[in-house]
Amino acid sequence: FRDGWLIFDFVIIIASWSLSSLQVIRTFRIFRALRLITRVQVLKKIVCALFAVMPRMTAISALLALVFYIYGVMCTYLFQDLYERGLTDDDYFSRLDVTCFTLFQIM
Repeated sequence: FRDGWLIFDFVIIIASWSLSSLQVIRTFRIFRALRLITRVQVLKKIVCALFAVMPRMTAISALLALVFYIYGVMCTYLFQDLYERGLTDDDYFSRLDVTCFTLFQIM
């Protein structure tokens, strides 16, 4: 019981056997495949590269969300009264949340 993965396997197997009425516990057995990441060097490099890129991806996602919000506010301001004037059949741009959902569908 010195290896952490063996303890992890042991806990998952015992929990799935003892709580056999709960089918959700059996889904955790899929996490046993995570051992491959530490054993296969190429997978380990890929996972390390993914974790190294996460802060940059978070910054890019935040910037994209900001641009999306700016376009949502702009479209709400510009096209707010299209439904009231009868130019559209549905109310796509009356509120910011509806406008952002419409822009997400268009995107």
